[in-house]
Amino acid sequence: MSNSIFTKALCTAAAIAVTATGFSASANAQSRIVRTAAVEYADLDLNSEDGQATLQGRLKGAVRKVCGAYDSKNLSDMQDHRICMSEANSSAQRASVTIMAAARSGKPSETAMMISN
Repeated sequence: MSNSIFTKALCTAAAIAVTATGFSASANAQSRIVRTAAVEYADLDLNSEDGQATLQGRLKGAVRKVCGAYDSKNLSDMQDHRICMSEANSSAQRASVTIMAAARSGKPSETAMMISN
């Protein structure tokens, strides 16, 4: 009988631990900080190579601005920065494709938004 009580107590403790971990993960996801940067390009001729190169430079600068600096001695900080850079670069690439498609269609918009973690 005591073995049955011990097993139930162990299962209960395991369920509580799993539930607490799930709540912790949910709390982390909800507290995620979203940072953005606007990239101006209305002054660029996106049909020229120079204009396209300037746009790419501005997008790279915005990625650096969004992700900021990090403490190279802190592994968690380094990992967060690496993830931020990856997500921001992906966002910048999508923005670039959208901007260039709009420019080719003759309906360019004025700014592109990049979103990072």
